Amino acid sequence: MRPLVIAFVLGAAAVGIVASVAGFAIGVAAQSGGWSSFRAALGPIVFVSFERAPQATTTTFGAGIPLLALAGGALNALGAGVLSRRRG
Repeated sequence: MRPLVIAFVLGAAAVGIVASVAGFAIGVAAQSGGWSSFRAALGPIVFVSFERAPQATTTTFGAGIPLLALAGGALNALGAGVLSRRRG
């Protein structure tokens, strides 16, 4: 059980960090490239939202980032479970 928990935590952390860095990079590219407002979402679950107004621009991370991290952790734990069963 412990290796699966470790795999879940490491997978969730890795996916969360990568998703956050990607969101920051998209925000910086949108700001410097003069992009118009947009929203990256899957149905009602928003990952990143970029809004351009005359006075300011905002980049907002939505609830999709932690959900994406949880899904990545679950997939990593699933992979670790499959690999451990093949060995044993």
